[in-house]
Amino acid sequence: MSQRLRRAVLVACSATAVLGLAACGPDNANPSATAAAPAASAGTASSAGTAPATAPAPGPAAGTAALPNGNKLNAMLLPASALPQKLKLDPSGTKSTGNGFNPPLSPSAVPAPKACDMLNGTGWISAAGINAASFAQNDYTDESQDMFAQELDAYRGNDAQTVMANLQKALTACHTFTVAQNGQNYTATVALQSLPGVGDEALQAVITSPDWTGGSTLVAARVGSVVVTTYDNDQSNTGTAGVALTKTLVKNAASVH
Repeated sequence: MSQRLRRAVLVACSATAVLGLAACGPDNANPSATAAAPAASAGTASSAGTAPATAPAPGPAAGTAALPNGNKLNAMLLPASALPQKLKLDPSGTKSTGNGFNPPLSPSAVPAPKACDMLNGTGWISAAGINAASFAQNDYTDESQDMFAQELDAYRGNDAQTVMANLQKALTACHTFTVAQNGQNYTATVALQSLPGVGDEALQAVITSPDWTGGSTLVAARVGSVVVTTYDNDQSNTGTAGVALTKTLVKNAASVH
């Protein structure tokens, strides 16, 4: 019998821009993190005299009057006391937009192969291709590479509904996809289902492979204009314990949204 691989954790940066922070790059600790999520950019101003005058772009706060900023979203995240004691906060995975907001950007469709890669990491909401107005996230890990990552993203207008629809499309399209890890390719399978009664709408996806031990459970739930996403990677099972944690996180978001 061939040796079964331990499921490696892929820590991907959020696709949303982090105000005041440098853009995230590829995860150097894991060779399988082949496509880091692009950081949103406010664009580059044209030099005087090289382009016709245009109306100024909307400021970062445009359309955010009713949205929570990164600090408020951060306060909704589950505290360490709510997670299994073996998991410890990873400071490198703690990010938010703080008191500010990201500027509005046009949606950017994510090619299917890249979307599948994004599903195998903590910033998997990047597969939706929609820039959030604000966000907060953190990761909890242990020495065995088990992980629970949580993220809250607030969106302008109807973008939150579009994010949920795009995530479902990506998860459906990536029912079977290839993961490159340690110089080899492995076939992963996504089992997708809805989660009735969780927020305004919710879905759950379990990613497994016959060559991995354990697996990962991804949950996305919308609460009004806020989308809750979690990534639970477990070496001994498929991370379904993360579903209960996500339901508590959704209640936190609903209580203040």
